[in-house]
Amino acid sequence: MRKLFRSLGLLLASFLTISMLVGCGGDDDTVEEVVPANFVTVTPPSGSNIAANGSITLTFDKALDDVRVSVGVAVPSGKTVTILGPFIPGRLNLTVFWADGTQTLTYIVSAPCCTPPIVTGGSIRDGDTDVNPEVINSAGKIEITFSEDVTGGIGLITQAGEDVGWIGKFEGNKATLELVKGREIRNNMVYMIIGKVANATGNEAEFTIRFSTKANGL
Repeated sequence: MRKLFRSLGLLLASFLTISMLVGCGGDDDTVEEVVPANFVTVTPPSGSNIAANGSITLTFDKALDDVRVSVGVAVPSGKTVTILGPFIPGRLNLTVFWADGTQTLTYIVSAPCCTPPIVTGGSIRDGDTDVNPEVINSAGKIEITFSEDVTGGIGLITQAGEDVGWIGKFEGNKATLELVKGREIRNNMVYMIIGKVANATGNEAEFTIRFSTKANGL
């Protein structure tokens, strides 16, 4: 009988120990809440016209890694996802899929732009004569404007092909040649502004603007 009570006591003690261990372990089992990623905005807006070789950028409220699209190629970068074409001209129904949801967008796709940028104005125009070099040198720059935003290269040379050494810069639809001290333009000279530019869709254009400065004493 004594052995029976001893066995029952050991069995009860074992159950109590297991219950205590299970109870303690349960307190540590916390489940971290996962916050879903939500769509915020898209550029250009849904319903817009886009070029066949354009792109679409979506913004979310948190970073995404796995994104799929029904058309095009999705390139995630932090909280943004850029969708690259080319897209087929016509109506585009685009669905974006991610772990927490979907977003449907619609666009009208136009054929790629094939019109190159053109020169529309500036402080010097092609064919100008009797340009006062003092006015240009005092301004410290020559500006040329284009029909749209461009990038590229621009320079100022003499009729003989000598580089005058002014510094060319681009911003938006404007190109600027900035004077370098000691490299001022002179009287009774023929100069050419030469350059090559491209618009956002890659259409290129070369241009030459020829002008002459007035003679000394005029």
